[in-house]
Amino acid sequence: MQGRQDPLDRAYGKQMKKKVSVLALLLALGLTGKAWVHAQSRSSGSGAPGRDAGPGAAHFERLCASCHGSDGRALEGEAPPLAGSSWVAGPETRLIRIVMHGVRGPIQVGDAIHDREMPGFEPKLSDDEMASLLSFVRSRWGGPSAPITRESVRRVRAAAGKRTRYWTVEELLATP
Repeated sequence: MQGRQDPLDRAYGKQMKKKVSVLALLLALGLTGKAWVHAQSRSSGSGAPGRDAGPGAAHFERLCASCHGSDGRALEGEAPPLAGSSWVAGPETRLIRIVMHGVRGPIQVGDAIHDREMPGFEPKLSDDEMASLLSFVRSRWGGPSAPITRESVRRVRAAAGKRTRYWTVEELLATP
């Protein structure tokens, strides 16, 4: 596998890996900042103890929270917020495609346009793991919806074939 570069390395390079490493260290030391404190206060005040426990939440914290924030409101200048996003609440196949292959270019979330790049996690997550992650995201920030199943993820993965490039907003909107 010499010469093949990890998609995260290509997408974000060494600088992002440093940020993620620093964030992981801060999380491990309990110095997580206001995003984590806010997420914890929202969770503990929800009346549903343990609702965020589980593999979906763990995958989110490991892969997504460093840019989108543990509270889904995004870190300043890093990524669009997930909280209140029509992209999260929209068609499940579109959300699966975004997480599977990533998205590049300007994307409108709420009133703001974000021109960032999100890597895809297709090679890093099994169908079960991706379904769990996406079900967590939708239940937390997308409003009431049925969980995303591994069968749905499997169908989208099969339909994408050998796709390795990021999606554009235009492509995502053209095929719900």
